[in-house]
Amino acid sequence: MAKRYSDKAQPYLDAIANAVFSEQSARDWLVARTHHTPAYNGARSLHREQHALRPKTKQPFYCNYWCGKDARCTCRIAGSKSLETDAMFFLEAGSGRRLAAHVEFKHPGEPLRLGQAEGYPLRAACWADRDRCPGTVLPHDDWLTVIFCGDTEIDDRSVDPFDRRIGHSEARATIPGYPEFIERTG
Repeated sequence: MAKRYSDKAQPYLDAIANAVFSEQSARDWLVARTHHTPAYNGARSLHREQHALRPKTKQPFYCNYWCGKDARCTCRIAGSKSLETDAMFFLEAGSGRRLAAHVEFKHPGEPLRLGQAEGYPLRAACWADRDRCPGTVLPHDDWLTVIFCGDTEIDDRSVDPFDRRIGHSEARATIPGYPEFIERTG
């Protein structure tokens, strides 16, 4: 039987999560080269607090965050079915401000669906509003959108809506246990 997409992505998301939860250098790297770098360098992970809000889910507590409003969602691109954030990581700066990192994962050469990239910043901004934040999402002040994708895709215009674009080679060099990929070209 073929693996479900989430099963195929899960080893990569698990490696990212383990690094973000346990290593300061990984948290600093995640926000690197974004406008959040000065405020969130040295931030602590809020994974325990995050887990307390989502203790019983089919996927690990940091994966598969859904809008929940379906067609009524105001942060959805017309004609798009994209309502999911693959993974979320929450960081807290020394000032007490909180950042939600919304992560999309793509295998090398895997295209984004209609409205998928554009929906990430809309959803992230929506969920940063405490009156609109879903109950399974930690309240936070700031947000960051991140895509992990093939090395050849990080400069593609289709990923422009993401604040941080990380190629799999960079991730593998930074994150312990990040699985290997065979990059597809052309």
